Amino acid sequence: MDRHSELAAFKRLDLVQYCQSRSFVIDQRASSRSAIVLRSPSDEKIGVSKSTEGTFIFYDYKGGRGGSIIDFCQWLDGGTLGEVRKTLRAYDPTSFSVPSALPFKLVSSTHDETKVLAAWMQARSIGASGHPYLTQYRRIALEVQTAPLFRDRIRIDSRSNALFPHFSTKGTLCGFEIKNGGASKKSFTGFSPNGLKGLACSRPRETDCEMVVCETAIDMLSLASIEGIEKRRFFSTGGQVSEMQLEALQSAASRMPTNSTRILLALDNDKAGHELARRIADALSNSKLKVVPYFPPDPGADWNDMLQRTIRESNRTPEPIKS
Repeated sequence: MDRHSELAAFKRLDLVQYCQSRSFVIDQRASSRSAIVLRSPSDEKIGVSKSTEGTFIFYDYKGGRGGSIIDFCQWLDGGTLGEVRKTLRAYDPTSFSVPSALPFKLVSSTHDETKVLAAWMQARSIGASGHPYLTQYRRIALEVQTAPLFRDRIRIDSRSNALFPHFSTKGTLCGFEIKNGGASKKSFTGFSPNGLKGLACSRPRETDCEMVVCETAIDMLSLASIEGIEKRRFFSTGGQVSEMQLEALQSAASRMPTNSTRILLALDNDKAGHELARRIADALSNSKLKVVPYFPPDPGADWNDMLQRTIRESNRTPEPIKS
């Protein structure tokens, strides 16, 4: 085997198993099918993912470094490429007894899910006080933000951005919406670097009987604040949809409980929202559930506009009664 072929073969070695042979232990609670998280005895924490080419990749959550099994050996041991090759030649996977089974079968991804997971893990839960931007400027009800339905569906990063996780058709974390703003009414909207849009969603319940599809996570939470969360399963596309997202919506519709009745397309009441509704309705045309367009009543409005209006009107001082 020539040098190039040997290096290529090393990169296909099961990096999770190799890490375990080097005393790393799987963190089952933090792992997913897209990235296995492991910790060393010295509390180093890494994630391992798999590319579509069948190669394994690691990412050091603390130091921000990463790469193939070759880079992992150099990160762990130092040394030259030649020394790494000697180390890996001496490694015999069959001679190592895996201490614990993988919590998931690691699936390959087309983007860097390990870095997405790293960024998500570095963010923190919003806790009982909610997210300041959502509460103060978007007027999202605190009881909605902290409801079990949305547990760990909102996080806050080091820049105080609100993060909303997206999941792929495989059920793995694939990215997250990013939102922030202030009193100036200027807002920031983004999506995770290295990420891929899937669906943001509430936690499923057997009592859900309506599937609600919104354009953004802000709209999703706004509608929940206006109309409540009972018996509804919420989704956000994070804007216009890809074919993969349409497939994810089809899959989500097929997994609704048997007593479910309809799918609400709670999108913006503008040209783009109407076109998005048409595309989603076409994709869901074979669903057993009735697909219903569900736009805000005001032309050009989204569901956060309606929430803000609802709050303004509820706080309006009644006019004195004329005698």
